[in-house]
Amino acid sequence: MLILSPLHDNMHLPDSILKALQGFGLTEPEVSVYFALLEFGSQPASILAKKAHLKRGHTYNMLALLMQKGVVQEFEKDGTKYFTGCSPSVLISHLQRRSEELEVKKQILLEVIPDMERIRNPLAVQPKVRFFQGIDGIKEIYEDTIRIKNQPIFAIGDFDHYFPREKSPELNDWIWKYCTRRAKNGIWYIGIVNKSETSDLAFKRRKTEKRKLKMLQGVELSVEVNIYGNKVAIISSSKDMVGLIIEDQPTADTLRNLHQAVWKMLPDYR
Repeated sequence: MLILSPLHDNMHLPDSILKALQGFGLTEPEVSVYFALLEFGSQPASILAKKAHLKRGHTYNMLALLMQKGVVQEFEKDGTKYFTGCSPSVLISHLQRRSEELEVKKQILLEVIPDMERIRNPLAVQPKVRFFQGIDGIKEIYEDTIRIKNQPIFAIGDFDHYFPREKSPELNDWIWKYCTRRAKNGIWYIGIVNKSETSDLAFKRRKTEKRKLKMLQGVELSVEVNIYGNKVAIISSSKDMVGLIIEDQPTADTLRNLHQAVWKMLPDYR
């Protein structure tokens, strides 16, 4: 997506900058106004509206939102209101502050979750099977596997299918980082896997990422099965990016027992 640069009508704001600013949380009209301020410096709203190619009323709305987000400031000069855009480096400071605030909120929530779980009616009907789609859905399944620390994951699959490399480099990198976070939470990955190039790499990183592997040959494992606590997660990320979580103690126990029985019969990964 490209938007006109306020500097010259025949120039465009680079797509990389647009995406970065949208990732920060700005809408396309907000980006137009902010970019105009960066190029032209402090200006009244009437001038900004022309430079950003927006109606004056819409420009005022965008300026109000930008001030709420902390990237635009307002001052008065000779009875006229002027607006100025903050330095781009300030955006990093805002993100850092957001991160710190989110961490505080996370810790507060973690402290009260045990109390909330005790309040929850154990007899109330809870969802037993949840379906997920897309990259965010796959990430949510993985996040669920590490919400309880020191709880091992009994897994079946092939690392070549877990990591979608060319299909989604973003998810590929995210999963490796997830493995690091899993290990930091004291969660062991006990996997029955196919021999493959990516499985070899996972095996080399077994100590730092708390991973124990045994090798299954002659059977293709194109999806990943994770058994943890009272849940079973099934993930298919090599093609359609779909998965599900089954929350049922007997199902989890049965598959975990089967995993452990097969585990004893298989050779160590090498």
